[in-house]
Amino acid sequence: MRIEPITIGEECFHTHRAAELFIHKLRNSQPLKIPIPEPQHSLLCALVARHPNASGIVGTGIRHFTVESSMLGAPCFYLTRVDGTKMDFSYFDCLRGKG
Repeated sequence: MRIEPITIGEECFHTHRAAELFIHKLRNSQPLKIPIPEPQHSLLCALVARHPNASGIVGTGIRHFTVESSMLGAPCFYLTRVDGTKMDFSYFDCLRGKG
């Protein structure tokens, strides 16, 4: 785990661990299958932009984000694209960045 500061959108964190805990808390505080509103939507857009495969995840563009249960039952972020397709993504991969 890296110790240097990280900025995601408008949010600045002293460590990657602090960012990870913030995103984890955000994910767990959202009602299931309800689009996540601003300012969290913008934060998640900035988070996804850090993913090594950001263009593949974003595809045609972002309509909204939701939290839904994964196949194993754990809460997971999902991105719904403007074309209606949906996919999950790892916020851990986003925090690690494009390397």
